[in-house]
Amino acid sequence: MSTAVRARPSTAGFFSSAKRLVLPLGPAIDPQSVAGYPIDMRAKAQSRWPAEATRSWAAEYVYVAQYGLGCYERFLAGDGEVWLDAALDVGRHLVARQHADGSWLQQEPFLHTFPLRVPWRSAMAQGQCASLLVRLHLEASDATFAEAALKGIEPMRRPSDQAGACAWLDGSPWPEEYTTEPPSFVLNGAIFAWWGLRDVGVGLGNAAAEEAFATGVSTLAANLHRFDTGWWSLYCLHEFPVRPISSSFYHVLHITQLEAMHALAPHPELEAVRQRWTRYLESPRLRRRALAEKVLFRLVVPRNRLIGNRLPWAHF
Repeated sequence: MSTAVRARPSTAGFFSSAKRLVLPLGPAIDPQSVAGYPIDMRAKAQSRWPAEATRSWAAEYVYVAQYGLGCYERFLAGDGEVWLDAALDVGRHLVARQHADGSWLQQEPFLHTFPLRVPWRSAMAQGQCASLLVRLHLEASDATFAEAALKGIEPMRRPSDQAGACAWLDGSPWPEEYTTEPPSFVLNGAIFAWWGLRDVGVGLGNAAAEEAFATGVSTLAANLHRFDTGWWSLYCLHEFPVRPISSSFYHVLHITQLEAMHALAPHPELEAVRQRWTRYLESPRLRRRALAEKVLFRLVVPRNRLIGNRLPWAHF
């Protein structure tokens, strides 16, 4: 690989602004197979970095997987074989660091918003890593990628208190981006995790994963109303002193995710909510209200690693 210095990935900034970063619908999404990723991650792959640099990202698997997915999307878009090489390098990095139970353990404490002590698992990371590895297996015919992807979805089936990353919402499994107690039920993270199940099911012909994905779609459709305030979307269902209103970035991401999910597994509720949330977004008044509530949320729930573990709602 190139020895170019890696640029920091694009982010949505402190208040997660849609003006700073937008992740659009994947241009190569295919409801019949595993091709392009449902969300276009090319913004996460702005430059290539040497294999050695990935070692410093060993504990940030969401970012690693998204970088790999962005590289693969750039390869599909015709940017050259170098981007497939970069994605393959990320895949080998993930295979080498996967634990025997299938987990990619997060080795950095997460002490703001959802305080978590190490090591911890993220269903979003598990799902996105699996999504990348399935694509690499199909591209390179490397069985080690397929084996790692199959192992990677297993923690998503286990409860968070049993070395897994799953909670239950009214009796239905919900993959947890952050394994908090009580559960956080983050919307965007669950959708990314369900896509990992879908990719393993479709790409590797795994019937159990396909069934789990179908259950996930039904669970999502049945519970979207919980995330609808009547004028904006919620980021999660965690019990904070102030309701966790979505930032503009995450509200737009929710809309795009619902569009992608409806393309992969059509369901009337997904499209109905997507249209409703789009109408919210089109209102300048509601956008201002959302920003004001997000600012209030950040005043009450600061993004501060030093004080996060002392917040009264922080459970470990």
